[in-house]
Amino acid sequence: MKQYKAVAAPKNITVSKGDSQAAFDAFADIINRQAQAGWTYHSMNTITVTENPGCGQQPVAVNHYMLIFVREIDGQAGCI
Repeated sequence: MKQYKAVAAPKNITVSKGDSQAAFDAFADIINRQAQAGWTYHSMNTITVTENPGCGQQPVAVNHYMLIFVREIDGQAGCI
């Protein structure tokens, strides 16, 4: 059987001009930390969450990015 885990990905990464690799490294660091804990990177997804602020204000839609990880549990192979 498989177990899945969603981890928030950085929303905005500020880097020096010409240093896009620093942004890629930020994602790699998250993936490597999860790998050390036994998780395997699966995919990256976006979900939109609409927050109702109240007091007559308009709802605000916010995109969240998440890295999906998977691992086998109970030593059983499972189907997706």
